[in-house]
Parts: sequence; C-alpha cells; structure tokens
Amino acid sequence: MSTALFTEDRDTNDHIAAFIAHAGTCFAWFLAPLVVYLVLPRSSRWARFQALQSLLWSLLGTLISFATCGLAIPVFLVWHVLAAMRTRDGDYTYPLVGETARSIAYAA
Repeated sequence: MSTALFTEDRDTNDHIAAFIAHAGTCFAWFLAPLVVYLVLPRSSRWARFQALQSLLWSLLGTLISFATCGLAIPVFLVWHVLAAMRTRDGDYTYPLVGETARSIAYAA
C-alpha cells in the first residue's frame, strides 16, 4: 500500500510525539508508546500511527524475548532507536506490525 495515500500535514509536535513513542521504549518499554497513543488527539493520525506501531513492535519484542530468554531485547531496542531517528524528519514503518498499525490508526 502506498504511503502517498496517508500523506498529511505533520507539525513539529507530531514528530516530537513520534520520537518519544519510539525512543521512550528504551526507558519505559511499551508504556511510552501506549501513553503517547492514548494522549494524542485523533486528528494526529500520523503520530498515533507511529505510536501504535511502536507499541505493537514492543509487544512483539516482549513475546519473542520470552521465547528466547531475553536474547532478542537488544535487537528490538536498536530497532526502536533507528525508528526514532528516522521519524524525526521523515517516516518509518516497522516490518510485521506496520500495516496492522496503519489499518487501525487510519481507520475511519
């Protein structure tokens, strides 16, 4: 699915919220994106999409970390940091959970 369909005006607050949702997982794992997702108004669809996919990625990381006795935690944390860096100025979509988050965040 093309991201051109979901282009919208993003202000600085949306980019800051997305950055907090992604980078906050280094300190508060799934709580940071959950709080950002719940606090943002529905009109901030892009930032809510970023927070939701960060939340889903954290939950997936938790499940895989349980299965690997914690060995997957550094991989998922690095992925969150990369996503935070990319959303400062642009857009990022996680593998596996990105399209699910997009369909939820952009639902009418």
